[in-house]
Amino acid sequence: MSIIDNIKKYSVESLVILFSIILSFYIEGRRDLAEKNSNKNKLITDLINTIDEDQKQLDYIKSEMNRSSKIINELQGDILSRNKNLSEKEVINRLTEINIMYSYFAQEGIFNQLISTGSFELIEKTELKLLLLKIYNHQNDRNTSISVLIDNFAVDFFNQVYSKFRINIDQNNLEGEIYGVKQLTNYNFNEEYYFSDEFFGLLTRAEIYVNNYSRLISDISNNLNQAKIYAEYEIND
Repeated sequence: MSIIDNIKKYSVESLVILFSIILSFYIEGRRDLAEKNSNKNKLITDLINTIDEDQKQLDYIKSEMNRSSKIINELQGDILSRNKNLSEKEVINRLTEINIMYSYFAQEGIFNQLISTGSFELIEKTELKLLLLKIYNHQNDRNTSISVLIDNFAVDFFNQVYSKFRINIDQNNLEGEIYGVKQLTNYNFNEEYYFSDEFFGLLTRAEIYVNNYSRLISDISNNLNQAKIYAEYEIND
């Protein structure tokens, strides 16, 4: 065999080996990408389930906020009518039913896994990526800061109400969905304070906080609904 023939032979063998190596890397790369996409889709499925759970929490908070808002409006209407609508005991019962300290706690675990595993970068739909960043970063920060403000106001609100009317209650923490059930045991109705501008203003501030938080909760809920739609498209395409 001539030198030229040997060169041709070795060249062909080298090309075959090189092609085999490239093909092997290609197949391995495709397999690795398929596995990563599979893991991404599993996390997206978990995210959808998490969104459903968070929506239940949001629906409950919205319901309670709406209930507190109605009570505040009813009390202010009673004050304006000079106590013609509600008895003293009904007023006190309404006051103990107001709760503005509900806070939404987003379940961030699946989102954090998407980030830490690199699966987030594999999400094809830009709309989903941007919306998730908005929900779990910007809106979550807003929720935390507003919740702190509301909690601080709520402490002052309840201190004022329970001290001015000398309200005493029993709390049954074994009943009720989250905070238990309150049972009024004693009170001293403070008529002067009830009809004061100070108390009316306190109720107005409570109403403002309730409405502001309800708006934020609704925005979060709407964004979660849209994120769920995008997520379902992501795993079904």
